[in-house]
This record gives sequence, structure tokens and C-alpha cells, in this order.
Amino acid sequence: MGSRVTISRFVGLVFLVAALTGGTANAVSSQGTTPQGLKADGLRLQGLADRYAQMSGYTQDGLRADGLRYQAMARAYGDRPAASFYTPQALKAEGLRWQRMAQAYSQPQVVRNNSGFDWGAAGIGALGVFVAMLCASVLVFAIRRVRQEKLAI
Repeated sequence: MGSRVTISRFVGLVFLVAALTGGTANAVSSQGTTPQGLKADGLRLQGLADRYAQMSGYTQDGLRADGLRYQAMARAYGDRPAASFYTPQALKAEGLRWQRMAQAYSQPQVVRNNSGFDWGAAGIGALGVFVAMLCASVLVFAIRRVRQEKLAI
């Protein structure tokens, strides 16, 4: 029984380490992408391109149908000028909206905090610490409970 518990704990530890470090395996190096990574990406994309080049997904009838559909759409929408879609009031409102957006983005707004302390970031950090401590306390409680049950048996 003792070796079974040790093995299951070891397997659990391996899965825990894999879960915690798995996200870092795909991280980019500090200088950016590596030459090996670029080569691997290039080969992967080249393989995908070769695969899709071999597929004959389009037939002559399908291409002809697409062409006829696009021609019909061009005829339907080509006869109407763009101004016919909007009323003069709507065009004026759109123009004023775009002008105001251009003014707003041309002058960057810098918001200065008087105290220099970001309470929002502090709250997020405190919440993160609270959640971590809650998880740790639940884990400790569960371990103690399992050990007490084993002692009772």
C-alpha cells in the first residue's frame, strides 16, 4: 500500500510540474524568434501549402457559377451610387462623427494620477494573493483530512 501511494504521488507531481511549466514551452526567447523556430514554421507552412496545392477543390462549373454570381452582384450594386444608401442627414452625421473621431485621436490624452499609486492594480494583486491563499488553505485542509482518515484505518 505504501509504494502505491508513493507512485501515485510521484505521478501527480509529474502532472503538476507539466501543467505549471507547459505554457512556458512555447514562449519566445528574449531576442525574438530563433532561427530554428523560423525554419520550423517555414517548413510547416510550406507543407500546408503543398497539401492545399494538391487538392483540386474547384471545378470549372464551380468557378463559372462563382463568376456569374459575382457579375450579378456587380450589376445589382453598380447601378446605384453610394449616396443613394444614405439620406443627406445620415451622410452629414457620419461626416461629423468621423471628424470628431479624427480630432480625438490626433490629440492624445494623458491621464495623470495625483497620488501616483494605482489602486486598481493593487486591488487585482490583492485579489490574486487572496485566491492563491484560499487554494493553499483548501489543499492543506484536504491533505490533513486524508492523513487523519488513514490514521483511523
